[in-house]
Formats: sequence, C-alpha cells, structure tokens
Amino acid sequence: MSKTKIVGILNVTPDSFSDGGKFNSLDSAISQLKKMLEEGADVIDVGAESTRPGSLPITAEEEWRRLEKILPAVIFEVKNFNKKFGKKIQTSIDSYHFETVKKSHELGVEIINDVSGLVDEKIIEFIATKNITTILMHSLAIQTNPELIVNPHLDVPGEILKWAQKKISALEKKGVKKSQLIFDVGIGFGKNAQQSIRILKNIDAYRILGLPLYVGHSKKSFLDALEISGDRAQKTLEVSKFLMEKNVEFLRVHDVLAHIKNNFCL
Repeated sequence: MSKTKIVGILNVTPDSFSDGGKFNSLDSAISQLKKMLEEGADVIDVGAESTRPGSLPITAEEEWRRLEKILPAVIFEVKNFNKKFGKKIQTSIDSYHFETVKKSHELGVEIINDVSGLVDEKIIEFIATKNITTILMHSLAIQTNPELIVNPHLDVPGEILKWAQKKISALEKKGVKKSQLIFDVGIGFGKNAQQSIRILKNIDAYRILGLPLYVGHSKKSFLDALEISGDRAQKTLEVSKFLMEKNVEFLRVHDVLAHIKNNFCL
C-alpha cells in the first residue's frame, strides 16, 4: 500500500468556513506553516480566497494583496525546512486568477490548484509552457452554491468521469501533458451531500483516468449527512482512513498530525 500524501491547508483568508481569520497575518500564517511542516505535511496548499457557500469572489489584485508578504515567506520556510531535514515538501497555490498563478510560480510554487476546473485559457497556456504540475478539479462554479449541483437524476460518478475525460483530452490538445495533471473530484463543488458521499464511495471509478487522485473533504458540510458518530473533524478522519485504504494519492486537510498518525497506522 502506497502512502497517501497529506496536503496541509494554509488559508490566509478572513472568511474561510473552518479557519477564516486565524492565519491571515504574517506571524500567524508562518506559525501555522511551521506546525504543519513539523507534523509531517507533504504539500502546503496556500489559498487567499474563500470558496465557502455564500462567499463573494475577490479580484486578482485583492488576492495578491493578501499573499504578497505571506507567500514568499512560506516558500522561504519550506525550502529551509527541506534543506535542513532532507525533505521534498512542495508548495501549492489555490487560485484561479492567472496573475496570481504566474507570480506564485515565479516565486517558486510548484503546484497549481485551480478550483475553477481550468477555464482560463491563459492559465492553460502557462502550465503547458512551463510544464507545471496542476490539480484539475471538477467544478460547476468557483464559489460553492447549494442551488447549483450536478443533476441528481444522473449517475453522478459517471457524469464527473465523462467531464474529466473530455477536459483532459481538450487540455492535451492545448499542450498540457497528462503527466502534469492530478484529478480532484471536487467534493462540495456542485454536489449535494448525498452526491459527495456517493462519489467518495465510488472513488475507484476514477482510476480509469490514469491520474493521481486528490480529495478535499476536510470538515465540509456533507459530513453532517454521514451516519457515523462524531463531529466533522472525527468524520473527516474516518473518510480519510477509507480513502487511504483506497490508495488515494493526495488528501487536502486541516489537521495534518491526525492524518499522519492515521496514515502510518494503516
């Protein structure tokens, strides 16, 4: 069984659903970063815009204002940590704004996490030219909207699979190599709770894509519909254990230490 990589979430936002406002200053962000590095995160995913239900989109300028001091410091700390301990921890930027993606990569960010589903042609051309590892997420809208979901009368896992196959083919025609891509099923983005649960239960269906799989389920509202005991943090760990047993390559989570312990105990 291969070890699942744990992606630690670093939200430098004032309004994210789980930790908004906690890490949006330089000192608090770096303190949280160091904590996740010491706990054993494999990737640090930095985001400056909330996509929680009801959140409002922000401009690229506002997004960069939130990142311009914090992101260079994050990259510096990760590189130092890697050098000191012989690690290969990577940094990721959670953004769909081309300007942010470009600036972040120029600073040294290695992975692009675009929750729009790669709709911006400028980003597509950029990742193709620079051969950047990119997370392709299934999404109907950037901000999660309970009213906008995959048709509940359709086979949801099958619909997502068809979308992914079509999208991957289109990206390859534009110069993106399949080897650059990681596929995220987009839990909570355009899916209701029951659809999200069904997608996770059928996670093996996406192996046909031939891409590493990435799941961001941590503390999301669909967990309330799971008929198991515990709060969202506990339910997150139960779902994570199931996904680790399925050899899902990447899990994006808030609580790194609990997942590292879980991962090594399997």
